[in-house]
Amino acid sequence: MKKLIINANVFNGTDNQLLEKVAVLIEDNLISKISRQDDIDLSIADEVIDAKGGTVMPGLMDAHVHITLSAPFNVIDTMTREEVAIRSARISEEMLMRGFTTIRDVAGNTLGLKNSIDKGYAKGPRILPSMAAVSQTSGHSDYRQNQAQERIGQHEDSPMMKLGAMKVADGRSEVLKAVREQLFMGASQIKIMAGGGASSTFDPLDTLQFTLDEMKAAVEAATDYGTYVAAHIHTADAMRRAAEAGVMSFEHATIMDDDIAKTIKDKGIWVIPSYFTSSLIAERKIPLPNEETYRKTERVGKAMLKSAELIKKYQIDNIAFGTDCVGEASVHATQLNELGAIEQTFDTITALRMVTSNCGRLFEMSTYQHPYQQGVLGRVIEGAYADLLIIEGNPLEGVACVADTNKQKVIMKDGIIYKNTL
Repeated sequence: MKKLIINANVFNGTDNQLLEKVAVLIEDNLISKISRQDDIDLSIADEVIDAKGGTVMPGLMDAHVHITLSAPFNVIDTMTREEVAIRSARISEEMLMRGFTTIRDVAGNTLGLKNSIDKGYAKGPRILPSMAAVSQTSGHSDYRQNQAQERIGQHEDSPMMKLGAMKVADGRSEVLKAVREQLFMGASQIKIMAGGGASSTFDPLDTLQFTLDEMKAAVEAATDYGTYVAAHIHTADAMRRAAEAGVMSFEHATIMDDDIAKTIKDKGIWVIPSYFTSSLIAERKIPLPNEETYRKTERVGKAMLKSAELIKKYQIDNIAFGTDCVGEASVHATQLNELGAIEQTFDTITALRMVTSNCGRLFEMSTYQHPYQQGVLGRVIEGAYADLLIIEGNPLEGVACVADTNKQKVIMKDGIIYKNTL
């Protein structure tokens, strides 16, 4: 099946200028040719899509989502697996219809949803799953809601932990086993909790979680499978330990200092901030279970905006778009607001690269654990997946046209059109 997009301008995911008056030929699920409009023969296509001067750009990508976490955690503790699965399917379809064609899930039992989407039984973005996020006992994955909930051996007393979003492991041997279990379950990359969290009750934000040897064990097990470790991490001391262990993706990286910012730059570590979500939690606009979590999230939200100055100062280029949306569908619906927050924090081209080609580069670190290896993700080039948006307007003049779903005239994933309002 050949589809031909004509009368288009193209933002290819990297360049700060558009390719003008071009045609894009799609064969099955890949972009096979990008050429000048005048050089294309319309008769070669089975279907012609007239972009009417709109901008073809890569489908959007989100490197930090939690599709299965569709309610406050104390509410998830009351849900059956079936309820979580049904809610997750709705959230994934809504993500696709916001223009997100690929996501990296970094704490959730998403393999079944991913497989169902890939096989056409559900609608949603491509998913690079991390499966359960691994932490130490009394760490950010120890989501027992009160101190009466005992954990005996490997029997989890928190229903949310039983759902497979979180995993506890202590010591080198347990960490190796927990990481290998996630790889067996289909993890594209590994997520660990390397320090305290804002949304959990019993791990203070400044705690260092996992010893250096435990972190190295996680990195070794992931590296042996050709992939990498991403770490939930807030403080500079935790980041220093994680950098020494070989962790290559810092989720949040909130309370930076100059020393760790320079290390991040020198080692090529990825940073995935969440500026819009940070502003929400700083202003107490996301429901949380108690006053302690509100205090911690306020601190995180305010600090993350300051860390952006160090990202600029040390010219850290390995930054990717991530929203960290957790909760009801109404919270996930704010996903596109992150684009404007990044544009305000940095600039337009940085926001566009972060949500397209930068995510694609990050995901390539999964090497043979990457579930989508047939084409390139996050760019509009020959040989890339036909994961495309057609936007009314020029994104390089401001991301508002991308963040407005009414301006997203076409949403295509894997060569299949899910929306066309041209």
